[in-house]
Amino acid sequence: MAHAQVEIIAAAFEAATQEMAASLVRTAFSPNIKERADCSTAICDASGRALSLMTHAPAHLGSTLRLVDAILKRFPLETLGPGDAFLANDPYIVGVTHLNDCTVAMPVFHDGRVVAFAAAVAHHSDVGGRVAGSESGDNTSIYQEGIRVPPVQIYVGGVQRADVIELFLLNSRMPHYGEGDLMAQMASCVRGSARVQELFTKYGYDTMLTRIDEILDSTERRIRSRIRSELKEGTYSAVDWLDEDGVTDTKVKLAVTLTVKDGHLTVDLSESSRQLASGKNVPLTHSYATAYFCLKSIVDPFIPTNEGLYRTVSIVAPEGLVVNPVAPAAVSSRNMTSMILAEALTNALGQAAPSRAVAAGGPGQGCISVGTAPVTGRYFINYENLAGGQGARCTADGMDVVMINMTNTSNLPIEAMELEFPLRIERYELVCDSGGAGKFRGGLGVLRDMRLLADNASASLRSARQRFPAPGLAGGKPGGLGSFIRNPGAPNETRLGLTTSGTPLGNGDVLRIVTPGGGGHGDPSERDPEALKRDLVEGKVSERAVRELYGVTPT
Repeated sequence: MAHAQVEIIAAAFEAATQEMAASLVRTAFSPNIKERADCSTAICDASGRALSLMTHAPAHLGSTLRLVDAILKRFPLETLGPGDAFLANDPYIVGVTHLNDCTVAMPVFHDGRVVAFAAAVAHHSDVGGRVAGSESGDNTSIYQEGIRVPPVQIYVGGVQRADVIELFLLNSRMPHYGEGDLMAQMASCVRGSARVQELFTKYGYDTMLTRIDEILDSTERRIRSRIRSELKEGTYSAVDWLDEDGVTDTKVKLAVTLTVKDGHLTVDLSESSRQLASGKNVPLTHSYATAYFCLKSIVDPFIPTNEGLYRTVSIVAPEGLVVNPVAPAAVSSRNMTSMILAEALTNALGQAAPSRAVAAGGPGQGCISVGTAPVTGRYFINYENLAGGQGARCTADGMDVVMINMTNTSNLPIEAMELEFPLRIERYELVCDSGGAGKFRGGLGVLRDMRLLADNASASLRSARQRFPAPGLAGGKPGGLGSFIRNPGAPNETRLGLTTSGTPLGNGDVLRIVTPGGGGHGDPSERDPEALKRDLVEGKVSERAVRELYGVTPT
């Protein structure tokens, strides 16, 4: 009976966070959430332990690690009441990954006492700062990135604190999006709170507390068992490189030394570069989220994401590193760095489990386009990440044009974009030969031409893999590089920088974004002839590549 209850209650928590996420996406105002689903939801117990997460973006995994502790430090448990709600976004206080990831949390009550917290994380389109969209790799401190919000109370007993919300929205260039998304987060938390209350009413307080402990212990036992069966004990090292540090051409080292022992992972990041004078630093909670994601994806993709998983990973990362910066270091463009960190971690895990090795991939390239719509005179901010190619697996090709590892959000459909913003997509296609050659080919990147039909327009760009391609594995070739080009093919064609903020664009200018491809796996000469022929017919590889990289004469 007890075992059955554990399974039923665990599944109910999973269903609750999924329902919360669906509610958030369906009621949000901004395209970044209602179309791209750049949001996540969670339920934690009264002490802050994660019970279930629905993570559209794995980067959000770290958002609950310090959240409840930070709230209770300022608002003791005995002072909370039904209908209270809190807002926070500071990565150095509550552990979210950057200021755009605003988090709403609501205590859940049963018989007059707090039994849990429901939380909804959503990437807001703008939270102020020096650059529209608030995210830029060349910021030099967090003070340039927007309003910093420690846990503040936005609802007291179900009554909105209009002054606090007004203060938050006054710092946004898109307050109509911000207000709508904030209310969607509240609705999500209300939904989660109701589901948790139903569970406590059905099973009782004491039983629920016992079952929660058992759920977390069960997850821990399962993941430790999988580590023992899937990963060979030992120490493994890997290094990958971020193209530049955001303000100079200096490359950034992401170094991992992984020790697998007795069902536990110790991830030593001590050899990584020092923290940067830019927004490409990764808060420690985000580094933990990266490790959790990589472990889960390699060892057991279907294991629940909760405190039990977290117990199996330790990170060694002294303060002052790019993977554990000290305030007031900027962090807004942290996800590009974490993408490369994830590749190094995946490489090390692949050494411990060769049958699950995956070549490095091409991370999505980021673009925030802004301006004024000529017809309405209304300012807009369009936040996007364009997908690259997945690295080849040891048994299959990498997927084409897919958001890999730490970004798992959807693309913004062209129809929705052109309806919402004064933009027009004129070209959108796979990039031939961008997937690294190999017995199994790396996934392809994409090329997209976007024409801005706006006044006072500009773009802020962030990237990786524009200088250092995704390396192949076991003899596989590297993937193709990404690029940003203004007005391609025109007399004033310009190659734009890897990290820019507020680059001016005229009404009618075209911005071309090319995303990088994934690395290949295995000797290209061993590729199945039928697969190579299919690639050639579909335009994924050129005749030149067939001859020069695969050693085959096209027929």
